[in-house]
Amino acid sequence: MAGVQQPQMKPEGKGWGGSSWGGSPWAGNWGKGWGSKGWGSKGGFFGGLKGGMKGSWGKDKGKSKMKWPSGPNLSRARISTEPVTGEVVEWKGKYGWIRPTVPVEHPMAEKHKGNIYVSMSDLQGGLEALTVGSLCQFHLFQDASGLGAEEVIGS
Repeated sequence: MAGVQQPQMKPEGKGWGGSSWGGSPWAGNWGKGWGSKGWGSKGGFFGGLKGGMKGSWGKDKGKSKMKWPSGPNLSRARISTEPVTGEVVEWKGKYGWIRPTVPVEHPMAEKHKGNIYVSMSDLQGGLEALTVGSLCQFHLFQDASGLGAEEVIGS
């Protein structure tokens, strides 16, 4: 066409950002891509993209802005009718994890390696914390993040 200049596709590197895949017009735009730096490495595709897709697999190293539902204030549905017994396997000051003495049969039971989340707001009987290794009784609930313990009574 007369008067219309066609864009020039000029290879700017070795393939997809430094690999041996041959020249590519996108080399300067895709970080280091599949090449020498690889996916997710500093400067790589998911960490590259001229600054990267932060919150993805690259430079961010798991410090994503995306939050999964968690905490004691999620909407709950009780799933136990009788109290369940378990052993406290971890306590982190305001929350912890209980391993039930009898495995729970529920689709979300293995979500946290079979452990049940407990918040200090669910402790009863004057308890302010749980001791690792101690037994406790509780009712099970389900929320968006998995299974949890409520009405927790220590022994």
